[in-house]
Amino acid sequence: MSFDAFEARLQFLQLLRKLNASSQSIQKVVSFAVKNGARCGDDLWECILDESAKGSLNTRINILYFLDSLLDTSLALGPPDAPYASLIARNLGKIVSRVVPETREGVLNAKAARQILESWRTRRLLESGTIDEAVQMLETRKPTTTEITKRSRDDAFSRSDILRRMEEDRERHKRLRERIWILPIPPLAKPPSASPSASSPFTPASPSTSQPADLVKAVVEQKMLPPPKPDRRVESALEVEFEQTWDGVSDLDEGDFDAMRGDAAILAVES
Repeated sequence: MSFDAFEARLQFLQLLRKLNASSQSIQKVVSFAVKNGARCGDDLWECILDESAKGSLNTRINILYFLDSLLDTSLALGPPDAPYASLIARNLGKIVSRVVPETREGVLNAKAARQILESWRTRRLLESGTIDEAVQMLETRKPTTTEITKRSRDDAFSRSDILRRMEEDRERHKRLRERIWILPIPPLAKPPSASPSASSPFTPASPSTSQPADLVKAVVEQKMLPPPKPDRRVESALEVEFEQTWDGVSDLDEGDFDAMRGDAAILAVES
């Protein structure tokens, strides 16, 4: 069924307001956004921004997890069917500031939002600099001790809200782990394709008029050529994983030296 821009906005807003942490709910909204992306992508994006500012805290973090699936799908399909990757990158700071507002309750979404951002960094979905700016913004969302102790009875969450939040947190964390476990990480650049002439002395498009002896000589010379050097611009999954592990290793400190001295002393006694 085809919608005009106004009808698409109404349908999409209804889907966003019913959004929860389940895979079925998220995929339903992603499918609608992709199906209508070519005609109403900008209008649907405005709906996402509006709901990320007006919805409850639980709805806002669900929208960020929905954007995780939408970004993955958009990069696979590309514009014009899914024009959302560039919109997410351009408005990432605005989205994070709305998902994690500067309130006493906003800090509840900070940890989950940071996990999503780090997942995007690991999967290379957005530029590292764009993610760094959003993570730095999250660092300013930490509440002070006065704000934490100032919560009144009216601001407290009900038991049903707490149970729902716990249940959806488990579902969101499970989905995030499943996405991180998907390996290998795709290469960052495609290897250059070999030209037809490099693998054969002639091509069907340009039939050869040489004699059989000339063809045999050309094939022999081709086989004697050294193999092409690998393109070092292409990073393998192992190289990406090594870089990420290396970045997470801290410098040696006094605690590390104490541990090494302790291990050396144990080895000396045992020997």
